[in-house]
Amino acid sequence: MPRPRHISIRDELGLFKSMPADKARFEWRSGAGPTIFIGLGPQPDKIPEWFGLSKEEDILYLESPAFAEQVEGWSERVPANFRPLAPEAFTAALSADARVARYLPAQNAFPSFYGPLTARLCLGNRFRPKRARTVWLPVGENALLIEELARAFDESGWTTVRIDHESLGRRPGSVLPEYLRDGVPDLFFSVNFKGLDHFGLGQAILREAGARVAVWLVDNPFNLLTAVKTEAWRDLDLFVTDHSFIGPLIETGARRVTHLPLAASPALFATGGTLPPHARDLDGRLVFVGRSQFPRRDKFFAGETVPDDAKIASGAGDGVTRRDFHWWRERLGVKPLWPGNRVRAVGAGAEFASSKWKRDCLNAAGRIVIFGDDGWKELDNPEADARPAVDYYAHLPAIYRTAGVVLNVTGMQLPAGLNQRNFDVWCAGGFLLTDAHPGLDIFPNELVEPIVYSRPADIHDMVIRHREETPQKQALRRAWRECIGKHHTYRNRVETILETMFFNLAQNA
Repeated sequence: MPRPRHISIRDELGLFKSMPADKARFEWRSGAGPTIFIGLGPQPDKIPEWFGLSKEEDILYLESPAFAEQVEGWSERVPANFRPLAPEAFTAALSADARVARYLPAQNAFPSFYGPLTARLCLGNRFRPKRARTVWLPVGENALLIEELARAFDESGWTTVRIDHESLGRRPGSVLPEYLRDGVPDLFFSVNFKGLDHFGLGQAILREAGARVAVWLVDNPFNLLTAVKTEAWRDLDLFVTDHSFIGPLIETGARRVTHLPLAASPALFATGGTLPPHARDLDGRLVFVGRSQFPRRDKFFAGETVPDDAKIASGAGDGVTRRDFHWWRERLGVKPLWPGNRVRAVGAGAEFASSKWKRDCLNAAGRIVIFGDDGWKELDNPEADARPAVDYYAHLPAIYRTAGVVLNVTGMQLPAGLNQRNFDVWCAGGFLLTDAHPGLDIFPNELVEPIVYSRPADIHDMVIRHREETPQKQALRRAWRECIGKHHTYRNRVETILETMFFNLAQNA
């Protein structure tokens, strides 16, 4: 028996999706009120027969115009007793009482249209108290920056609530309404889209409930956006650690983007920390701490191949031009950067350049202790002492304080993005040497100029110059620590968030 043929339409991202004419693709919710269809599917004339609906009953429906206009003859096939309903007329009160059917294949094809309607349906007409000055932080195992953010929000007079990001991302329609029963926060603050599902339903539910939703893009924004399947992300309040992405994000449709660099947490790094057994004899030594690649890198870039000519071009540098994400985008001619996965070719190139740059710097560093994964054991530096990884909170503060000099090598995924070492080392009382790049412009030039290098060959002489505890080194360390403590803590960053999103609230804090 031949398989039934289904029509295909382009979804809101321009991708083809199959739209089956099948009564089993409708999800029903019982109710005593009017019958309302959220999506009629490609053959609306068959709906009365499928579900035994009377031709005398007025049936209401909401349909995505982008769906209807792609189905030939669709409007002529809508039964005469079916009445269109404007999205704004699908109120919380109406949705709470109605008997509702949703045509599921269209929901993920046009989530920007259907998401707010489904959100109203999920929330119903229930009263939810407002929890003023409350922020929800989606967390999970190895939650990125949550400790720092929670402390900073608490210090700013806000109440922080940590919620499991995995359940939110998988089942927003059932999980979020349960969380919201106890009250609606002023702010839902996500790091790298944690706690937000790919199709934007969680975002729609939070917005419908009255919460502001913000995402801090700590990693490369366009690598993160490959997982987002709705245009609704453009309505989010976005913060980026790398200001060079503000323009590309706005070009891609983002409406609000604010620069928010990483920072230091004095409560976690200014004191404390212990040296683990494998971190002895560091006094006066050059130290590097970091991974040879980010987790699941090979899976993320699976199928991507960096062209040989681009590899050659990226290696034939002048020692100053950085072969970063923007360089690779221009070299490979990839546009647009969203939607889709084409941008991963750019990211793969930047990752190739990152790996080469880090290895070139560590190979040229001479005598150096490296804490990280086994990937560093393959360096071409016979003086490199590769040791196992260390715990971020328990060990790093002590390692940074004890080392003579800490080396920082910045990756190419974030062309102007600072990493935690740019803040943590000084906060802990250590001394940092770092490669030159645009992100350092947030610091005074008189502090930056003595500690930056542009070429791997510069590292060895700089280490010799700063290895001894001279008065000049001590004064520079002290000035850096004061600068970080005054202007670049997570309390400072939270103040930026609140001033950006809640100016009046922040003014009255």
